[in-house]
Amino acid sequence: MWIPKEGPANEFRKVRRIYNPSTGQYKTLPKLKRILRLGTRKKGWRKNGWRQVNCSLTHEPLWEWICINGVVYYLAEDEDKMYNARDDQTYYAIVCFDVRSEKFKFVDADCFLEPPTTKLINYKGKLGGIDLTYDDNDAIKLCVWVLEDVEKQEWSKYVYTLPESQVPVYNVFVVGMTATGEIVLSAKQTSRPFYVFYYNPEKNTLQSVEIRGVGEHQEAFDSDRRVYAFVDYVVDSKFIT
Repeated sequence: MWIPKEGPANEFRKVRRIYNPSTGQYKTLPKLKRILRLGTRKKGWRKNGWRQVNCSLTHEPLWEWICINGVVYYLAEDEDKMYNARDDQTYYAIVCFDVRSEKFKFVDADCFLEPPTTKLINYKGKLGGIDLTYDDNDAIKLCVWVLEDVEKQEWSKYVYTLPESQVPVYNVFVVGMTATGEIVLSAKQTSRPFYVFYYNPEKNTLQSVEIRGVGEHQEAFDSDRRVYAFVDYVVDSKFIT
């Protein structure tokens, strides 16, 4: 629901709270999430059913997520922190959900430049996040953050610069990181020619690959079309029964 926060009368904050008119007070709603487990008959579970688990942080998940070694990581708006701060800033967190223990942990994501556009990656078995920006010379800057310790909330930072001459395509985005440790970049819109770039941070090498057929019939459209790309994509044709 939307309730007023301290400050100008026209400013509001979306939080999960309800208002009691008899007492004039707000009350925080229970922080619950739902999980689905397939093919189980454990006590307290319905087969292929949903169950609620408690979560201590009120948050709004963003689109970006990844699963590493049985832990689901996803970016979220920290609504508790925003409510307590009572300012115009948006605060973000990394939510860590251990599938085995069904427990949540939370890590501040203030290190990221623009969390809604940050790409989460599997960096050698650890959670990583990549921010892509441009410097004054239009060179691409890749800022890679690696979560070294969840409990201590310790991050390592690596910065890589790709000259404009190496990536002649402007307006690219981070697709992700391959299992071999290469950062994949792609143009955001269809074009002719269309390129995908593979950057190896350890070897400092960059390989460009032309993908034929993309934008082949672009003349039929009024404008460029958005491209969606994925790394290590696997198709399983078997149905879940």
